Amino acid sequence: MSLSDDLYRETILDHYHHPRNRGKIEDPGVTIEGVNPLCGDELTLYMNVENGSIQDLKIEAKGCSISMASGSMMTEAVAG
Repeated sequence: MSLSDDLYRETILDHYHHPRNRGKIEDPGVTIEGVNPLCGDELTLYMNVENGSIQDLKIEAKGCSISMASGSMMTEAVAG
């Protein structure tokens, strides 16, 4: 196993065990739901956008480690 494989695995497990921006916004401006019917993964994205910028962003997710980690990483990438 290469060093880059170890780093990817470590990053995925970190986001899976400690997801960022987890939760729900009570009165979101935008709500998007996604479900993969083949595996059962579910993700709901809540956002508040002002002047073209994401001001608040939360996710609720159920599924495999890859799905949960990718949702967490996405929130860090698009916030602001």
